[in-house]
Amino acid sequence: MPHIFSVEIHEYLSTKIEQAEGKRKQAIGDNDESLQRYLEGELLELVKMRQYLTENIDLKTQKYY
Repeated sequence: MPHIFSVEIHEYLSTKIEQAEGKRKQAIGDNDESLQRYLEGELLELVKMRQYLTENIDLKTQKYY
C-alpha cells in the first residue's frame, strides 16, 4: 500500500477510535450498559484493523499513529 494511503487510513481509524472512546466514557457516565458494550465492540474492531495494517501492510520503517 502506498505511504499516503496508509497515513490517511490510520488518521481515519484514529479519529474513529477517539470518537468511540469519548462516546464510551459518556455511556459509562450515563450508566447505559448496552451502548457501552456496543462501543467496546466497535473499539475492538477498530484497534484490530489498525493492528492488521501495522503487521501486514504498512512500511516496517514507519509508525503512522
